[in-house]
Amino acid sequence: MIAFIYPIVATIKPFLAQKEHDAEDAEKIYQACFKSIVLQVALWSYPYAKQGDY
Repeated sequence: MIAFIYPIVATIKPFLAQKEHDAEDAEKIYQACFKSIVLQVALWSYPYAKQGDY
């Protein structure tokens, strides 16, 4: 799952650029989405990690 973080988030940036957001707002939205996806992947991956792996 961790390997798919960048491909998922990278597709969001061009989509935001097409909408009516200015560059600063689009970057803020992009960063928020990136942080959200990383947190979700960390939380979903936690049950599959063995004790002591981290």
